[in-house]
Amino acid sequence: MSANILILVVFVAAMYFIMIRPQQKAQKKRQEMINTVQPGAEVVTIGGLHGKIAAVDNEAKTFDLDAEGVILVFELSAIRQVVKAAPAVAEAPKAETATDEIVDTTADVVADEKSDDAK
Repeated sequence: MSANILILVVFVAAMYFIMIRPQQKAQKKRQEMINTVQPGAEVVTIGGLHGKIAAVDNEAKTFDLDAEGVILVFELSAIRQVVKAAPAVAEAPKAETATDEIVDTTADVVADEKSDDAK
């Protein structure tokens, strides 16, 4: 009797690792993809519509899809796949400080004066 229970427990554990665990991993990966989608990303919806994301509203869980100039509103869960991620936003270059703009021109002036004197 205990051998039968042991076989049943092993069978249930095997089913968990073969079926349920991979599905949970895939679901987490898809949820992460949906949560990180940004405007500019090219996506395919569950209906097969290809387009570029124009805007994302995380509060309403919707996004605006630009499909060749036609803007459509979909739920975030309608994204099947991200074909091309949005380009990374580059950091703005640092503004130069006033001390960086000051150039020591005294050496040039002295050199010019010497060359004029030599003529």
